[in-house]
Amino acid sequence: MKIELLKPHTHAQMKMLPGDTLDLPDDAARWLIDAGVAREADAAPPAPKSDKPNRKE
Repeated sequence: MKIELLKPHTHAQMKMLPGDTLDLPDDAARWLIDAGVAREADAAPPAPKSDKPNRKE
């Protein structure tokens, strides 16, 4: 399972930062998610948000 870190974490003696992604076995990924350290990574990154309001003509 691919996860995105929400907090700093050390994995395999490597310091990882929030926003870094890891591909882990499901049980290890779930453990980090349940601990609040990570979330399931999206298949696609979210679309950038525009500061401009949407207007329909």
